Amino acid sequence: MAAKDDVEGINKTTQGSSESFHVGHHFQTSAKDTPEVEEVEHVEKVTWFVLALTSCVCLSGFLFGFDTGVISGALQPIRDEFQLNDVLSELIVGATTLGAIIGGLFAGFLITYPPYLVLRSSWTKGEYRGELDSLYRCSTNGDILLQPITLLSSVVFIVGAIVIAAAPNFGVLIFGRLVVGFGVGLASMIVPVYLSEVAPRTLRGRLTTINVLMITFGQLVSYLINIAFAKTNEGWRYMFGIAAAPALIQLCILPFLPESPRQLVVKGRTEQAAAALTKIYGKSVPESFVQSELSQIEQSIEISKAGTYRELFKSYNRKPLIISCALQAAQQLSGFNCAMYYAATILHMAGFRDNSSSTYFSIVVSATNFLFTFIALTIIDKVGRRRILIYSMVAMIIGLWVLGGAFAGQQGFMTAQDNCNYGTNCARCVQDSVCSWSTSQGMCAITSGLDPTDIFQSSTGCPPQGHDQALTGILFASLIVYVAGYALGLGNVPWLMQSELFPLSVRGKANGIATAVNWSCNLVISTSFLSMTNGVSAAGTFWFYGGLSILFWVFALFEVPEIFRRDSSPIHQRIIPPSSADVELYLAFLLPNVINLVIPSLAY
Repeated sequence: MAAKDDVEGINKTTQGSSESFHVGHHFQTSAKDTPEVEEVEHVEKVTWFVLALTSCVCLSGFLFGFDTGVISGALQPIRDEFQLNDVLSELIVGATTLGAIIGGLFAGFLITYPPYLVLRSSWTKGEYRGELDSLYRCSTNGDILLQPITLLSSVVFIVGAIVIAAAPNFGVLIFGRLVVGFGVGLASMIVPVYLSEVAPRTLRGRLTTINVLMITFGQLVSYLINIAFAKTNEGWRYMFGIAAAPALIQLCILPFLPESPRQLVVKGRTEQAAAALTKIYGKSVPESFVQSELSQIEQSIEISKAGTYRELFKSYNRKPLIISCALQAAQQLSGFNCAMYYAATILHMAGFRDNSSSTYFSIVVSATNFLFTFIALTIIDKVGRRRILIYSMVAMIIGLWVLGGAFAGQQGFMTAQDNCNYGTNCARCVQDSVCSWSTSQGMCAITSGLDPTDIFQSSTGCPPQGHDQALTGILFASLIVYVAGYALGLGNVPWLMQSELFPLSVRGKANGIATAVNWSCNLVISTSFLSMTNGVSAAGTFWFYGGLSILFWVFALFEVPEIFRRDSSPIHQRIIPPSSADVELYLAFLLPNVINLVIPSLAY
């Protein structure tokens, strides 16, 4: 697709004192839209208060990652204890995602109608009415009291952890997972906003990315906790229950943190907002800088007032919205969260001999995600969003197709069979909870009809064979390549781009829609993975994800623009559409190398 140097169409909207210019693929936000701040030398300094604030708030990100990752090691023990089939197992995994969708919608409702969380028992009837009227007048600005909602998410995490840990039956367990998911939804919506509004302007981007790292770190810690309790009787209860500890710590610290200066300004409490800014930047900050910050906040509030959904769906915002939603869909439909939710299950399918060993090796999967997320966040501004996305998705696609090929070599395309009719396919046999591999018969049969001393089943895996061990190694290596590619690109780029493709006036609304697409696709893949492996085999499932990833890669190659953010001008953004020469360069370099790498792997 050729880039057009001529202007396809310029739409200029003037909103108060802000201007936005939209030129086909090319979009620039004027300095008026997101005004620059005067340079203050010591504002770059990270104070102990800011570090403490960021650490406390990012505990929500940690809990987000922990509660979505812990299910990987806990799922198989839960299945064994409650005798669950694949559909019920998928419900346990998907319940958190469903709860997150509800929690995210609820958080969005509170953003629009904040009074419900700011009532104080000390108010008189007249004070309450005045405060209520004031808050409703501000409701269209997208401003909330962020601190109480963050506190609410901590309480929800604690309640959910306790309910799951004490669950006497499947129904209570599902309810607990829904509660935890509700907390995840609240945290995913509120924490980035809170951090962006309380972090010092010059450190905002760097401190906000800490939340992304904390999510992956939470997943890594959850895998370590899984190992710690893997051989403990009913250890899965401890795996979930331990999440209450960091939530309780956050609950105790949050009341001492400042409210968002933006929220205080929108409520007319400018003196309190100035005090909060002084606390955030340090007492030695000049008064002129504080006043400048207050002015910036007031101007951004005026800009956000003018944004409507009608403006969001106008032609100049429509394509950025499509790009944002497509990237969020790609993030989920590439199947990555299946790798995180079902990591231990996938490794068990791959031939790791028991639940403990598959849980141990899943640590490497999570550590890879954390490491490459850290690498991505350190290089993405230098390399560029589009470039890192294009190359990393190629690594993902290679990983998925080789993963599918290795599963095909190990298990064939055997799907779920009645009466354990898996023949001599031991790898597929032991995945079925009612089946076992009979060493004397050399075939699969129903467990109840076999000698218990003569069988291999799901808890032990298959007898070791040289060829199967080699394929298991290929499976594991390709899974690592897939996870690394995701963490470098799709794990981060969609979130960064959707905050940069839109003018400030509609940015919040666009982010809400794109995030809803993300969670919806997450629900689809998390509640269908086990059913797909039964219906089209493990190989077919990963090739399906690989096929979707190819389609999204082609979309990214032709439609996703490059975005550079200059350190000397952190607010200014320059978007460069893909050119035909750019596309040809990628294809000429990538295709021969990919073919030479993938075809021999699949043939093996």
